[in-house]
Amino acid sequence: MADPDEIAMDIAAAAPPAPGGALRVYTEYAAAAGEAAVLSPDGTHAWVGGVRGELMRIPLECTDAPAPGLVRSLLGRHGVWMVTYLVTPDDARPANCLDYVCRDPDYRLGKLASPARRDIRRGLRSFTVRLCTWDELIEKGHPAEVDTAERHGYVRPSAEGLRAFAERRRGFPLFEIWGAWEGDRLAAWMSVCKVDDWAMIDVCRSRTASLRNCPNNALLFTATRRFLAEEKRRWVTYGLSSLQVAVNELAMHKYKVRMGYEALPMRRVFALHWTLGLLMRSRAASVGWEMLAKWLPKQAALRKAAGLARLVSGRERSPLAWAKADES
Repeated sequence: MADPDEIAMDIAAAAPPAPGGALRVYTEYAAAAGEAAVLSPDGTHAWVGGVRGELMRIPLECTDAPAPGLVRSLLGRHGVWMVTYLVTPDDARPANCLDYVCRDPDYRLGKLASPARRDIRRGLRSFTVRLCTWDELIEKGHPAEVDTAERHGYVRPSAEGLRAFAERRRGFPLFEIWGAWEGDRLAAWMSVCKVDDWAMIDVCRSRTASLRNCPNNALLFTATRRFLAEEKRRWVTYGLSSLQVAVNELAMHKYKVRMGYEALPMRRVFALHWTLGLLMRSRAASVGWEMLAKWLPKQAALRKAAGLARLVSGRERSPLAWAKADES
């Protein structure tokens, strides 16, 4: 087939690209959705909802240490149990997570390793990659969401949950949905948020039966190239390494790196409300959370709680050992 870098795909055949917007618009969206959101006075970063009860700083690439008084004030807000942010690691505070970022303005197929080029070409031969409407996501996206949950051992998601997700984002200029289509079947889809001069990939779902033809590779390559080479965004972020216990983190790490994303070692700081700290910081509590996660393995929230307790209790002494072992 022709070089994917040169193909003028009609990605907007069904839906136009989202124009994006300032971080202020993101916080307005979050407030309209009933979520907590605090914009910094200069508008360069914000504290927004992550998992339930969490405020997380975005963009993830902001690594300045926040003022202690600010963190205390955020923890004092109703319903906030944890404030989390990234800082540059050092000897005193070593890295405990990886931030996956692509910032190559010349991102293209020829710069990727041979296995990635092979998988991307296979995906582009097998699927039509384009932007999707929210109605298409509601009507066609649930099977991929169910398959993804089953592969990772999670509780089966409901169709109503996906509808609610789409309706919350419909009409806001920041969000777009990318899909890999096989006829009228949505084999894989990806949600992207476009803020200022960067983009964030926040949800990826795919049908298990389609994985052999690499729909995720085709989606990620096409979208990343558009954001960096065409829209001239400074970076695309693909999130952090997982906090959860009992996940195959290495497989996802290899996939992201193979697709041209850097794995940047970072220090993730967790500031806990004192009541949550009582439930997380002791070694005994950490063991208890891990036992709960083993008894109820389909509950993602318990896996995250167990992973958090391992970190803040000090039981997890080498949180990136899995990545370091892969380098040796």
